[in-house]
Amino acid sequence: MLPVIFAAALAAAAAQPTVEDLQADFETARPCPGLVDGRSVWEGKKAFFVSSYTKQAAELDPDLVGADAVLRADNSPDVIGEFEAACSP
Repeated sequence: MLPVIFAAALAAAAAQPTVEDLQADFETARPCPGLVDGRSVWEGKKAFFVSSYTKQAAELDPDLVGADAVLRADNSPDVIGEFEAACSP
C-alpha cells in the first residue's frame, strides 16, 4: 500500500506550480483595484498574489515589489472569494 500513497503524493506535488511558474505568472499578473487586509492584490493565471507584509526591503528599494502567491487549490472558498472580490471591476 505504501507505493500507492507515495505515487499519489508525487502526482499531487507535480500538479503544483513551480517557483519559476509562479514568478512568470506574477510578472504578467494584472493589478486589482481592491485590497485584501490592506494589501495590494494581483491576479495571475495560476494564482492570486498579495503584497508581502515585509516592508523593510521596500523601504530600502521603493521599486522592489514582494508578494506571496495565493493558490486557489490551497485555500478555502471564503479566502478565494475575498481575492475575487478585490479583483472585480
